[in-house]
Amino acid sequence: MQMTINTTQKVTQILTTQLVQHLEILQYSINELEQYIYEKANENPLLVVTDAKAKSQYEEIMKLAGCDFKAFSPQHSASKNEDFNMIEMKLAQKESYEQYLLEQVPMHKNLSVIDLRILKFLIQSLDNRLFLDVPLEVVAEKFKTTLFHVEVILDLLQTFEPVGVGARSYQEYLLIQIDFDLFAPKMASQFILSDLELVAAQAMKQLSKKYKMPLAEVKETIQYIKKLKPVMPGNQFETTPYVIPDIEIKEMSGEWIVKLNRHYLPAISIDEEYVALLKNDSDYKEYYQKTMNDALVLLQGIEQRDKTLYGLARWLIQLQEDFFTTGLEAIKPMRLKDLADVLGVHESTVSRAIRGKFVQVPHGIYALQSLFTKGLVNSSGKIDSIMHIKKRLKQLIETEDKHKPLADQQITNILCAEGIQISRRTVAKYREEMNIVSSFNRAYG
Repeated sequence: MQMTINTTQKVTQILTTQLVQHLEILQYSINELEQYIYEKANENPLLVVTDAKAKSQYEEIMKLAGCDFKAFSPQHSASKNEDFNMIEMKLAQKESYEQYLLEQVPMHKNLSVIDLRILKFLIQSLDNRLFLDVPLEVVAEKFKTTLFHVEVILDLLQTFEPVGVGARSYQEYLLIQIDFDLFAPKMASQFILSDLELVAAQAMKQLSKKYKMPLAEVKETIQYIKKLKPVMPGNQFETTPYVIPDIEIKEMSGEWIVKLNRHYLPAISIDEEYVALLKNDSDYKEYYQKTMNDALVLLQGIEQRDKTLYGLARWLIQLQEDFFTTGLEAIKPMRLKDLADVLGVHESTVSRAIRGKFVQVPHGIYALQSLFTKGLVNSSGKIDSIMHIKKRLKQLIETEDKHKPLADQQITNILCAEGIQISRRTVAKYREEMNIVSSFNRAYG
């Protein structure tokens, strides 16, 4: 036997702690970033966070109310009104998410009076996790309609923000997340539908044998499922009653201007007096270096987030100028990979950058993620335009059996068989945008 020694080159990327924190900051929406800044300020004595606007407004209100700051006792107030404050907070939160969901209803203009009544009832029947807390049979009986009709309206509610609203179980909550994800592994839904216990036990060999999948692919799917957003008992959804756009794009003198929405964020600075105190004390040398490094990582992370969002906005202007002037009907096909190649970053970085963020343009506010549509890549790897898909969808509905109209899932199956990879929710979205009613209303409306 002859032994040989071969040398190979392998490039690997090691994520430093600093880079990991920068990626974490990048994925935050403007509301999440504000909370993160305050959390870091509480942990790090070198950081000074100033929210002058909020502070001045609070002081002005307290003066108008005739309150004496010195006489105010937080401890006494908390003990006296603890139960009341808890109830008040719960009621305020319920009003908040109900209002947020109701504000999304007018976007769907082809709903009948009974559709609207059912939809509003479903919204009012959500629990504190935004899970549906009433059986569909009860809803059907209440409104003297069919179970299928109620299911159609629930499908519509489950397309609302935040992702997962209207789920009836933890399993369905996970499935909704997968349906909205551009890069979900193809077997993720099946694993959750049939083998959630095996996924929880990380029984990779059993899953590999059952589905005849490579172990590496099974492992990747399980890791993906584990990273889906969990719902812990008693926790509340993070709802945002009023959307604050992270980016504003407007036209001035024939040019498109990009503005990052920083005025909602608190100002951050370094406490120079505390720096001088720690820096000159040898007992606190290690502590000083750690806190200073953490402070700089935060500031650099926010700066890097701004640069990435700005670059993303400039790229959108170059590619989607028709969208900014006309609207969604003029949007061109685009993928996360296209943007990743332009910015010179990984697709996962782009995915973090657009997560939970909104852009304000002359004709409205849009979720960045909504501009990257899932139903564009066909089986050959090429990209079909949205207009092409809508045209085919309309053709299917125009030629359907009028006594047995095609449900959204049936349309989805037909399009997928034709090579257009699209989800049922995207079909429903396109149908709504073309003002075509649901199959129920086409049959009985």
